[in-house]
Amino acid sequence: MNDVMFVPYAAHGHVNPLLPVLRELRARGCRVRVLVGPAFVEVVAATGVEVVAVPVGFETWVPERFRWAELRRLGRSARTRWRSDSAGKALLRQEIARRRPDVVVWDAMSGWAGRLARAAGVPAMVWSTTYAVNDAVLAETARHRYGELAAPLARGARLARLAPAARGVDPVLVTTMPELQPARASFPSRFHFVGPLLGEADRGREPLPWAEIEARPVLLVSPGTVFARGPGFFQAAAEAFADTDWLVLLATGATDPAELGWLPDNVIARRRLPQRAVLAHTSVFVTHAGMNSVLESLAAGVPMVVAPRLGDQRGTARRLTGLGVAVPVAQPVRAAALYRAVRRVAGDERMRARAAELGARIAAGGAAGRVAELIADRGR
Repeated sequence: MNDVMFVPYAAHGHVNPLLPVLRELRARGCRVRVLVGPAFVEVVAATGVEVVAVPVGFETWVPERFRWAELRRLGRSARTRWRSDSAGKALLRQEIARRRPDVVVWDAMSGWAGRLARAAGVPAMVWSTTYAVNDAVLAETARHRYGELAAPLARGARLARLAPAARGVDPVLVTTMPELQPARASFPSRFHFVGPLLGEADRGREPLPWAEIEARPVLLVSPGTVFARGPGFFQAAAEAFADTDWLVLLATGATDPAELGWLPDNVIARRRLPQRAVLAHTSVFVTHAGMNSVLESLAAGVPMVVAPRLGDQRGTARRLTGLGVAVPVAQPVRAAALYRAVRRVAGDERMRARAAELGARIAAGGAAGRVAELIADRGR
């Protein structure tokens, strides 16, 4: 029987894809422990695994614009992240000493866990919930953003050494589709592109007008839970589709819906929405192109309007556009431009057919089983 220790990064986009793997390992009779922050104790415990709760949580939040007024909040976030990591390190050392695991699976955003596992002589693996990065990927990114001359400079700088997963020797589990992984052939065999991992579609506890959602064309707008958007972003969506046949659902995340002011009758704003359940009835998804949101949209066969903030989101948005399942919208997002982009996507049957084709591949599943086998092999 394998004894597996997971150390995920405490954010929805990192924990949610892990849940199907936890269930798969439990079904196979493995002993599983998950070291996780207080915000995710309940959802992880529901899979039947043993939870090692980190007593200190931290806020995963990136403001839309960096202003002086936000420095205090950013400083508080940094301090709580440091305290959470310190508490996590102490707990991981205790767990390794108490019952030595056969393997530690550590998130690419929590490199300290990999270092502790290696120091204790425990086999380890990396958990990556977006596309993997190496010098070839960074060169491609630089070429797209800054031009042809930037690519060799980026490759020569060897910045990938700063990424824990890229510079280490541990096997890496990459939970994305082949089409969304740039420069895939440039990665060594320790990188395992296992495919998307999606949980069950749950309608959640907060009431929503599901009969209306099922009957009307739905526009879902969500910038994710980490990269905040201010009121203006959501107000643009409300203005664009006010008094139309569309039902507009806004997942405002870090922004209080009360900050949006008056909204038309066909617009509903909540901090969080049961995204997979809503996507099952969505016509177009306006997204920041975070990997978890993108995979959930494709799984539902829903084409997208992409408004990325930074980093891997820009790369994913570019590949989605190239695949013919999304169109970009100029930023800052304005009502007229958003209306045109959504209408273009809604009227493109080929785009919807391509999204459905990719969704069928995701629905075929099997990723959780592949991950479980790889973890079991590493722990033997």
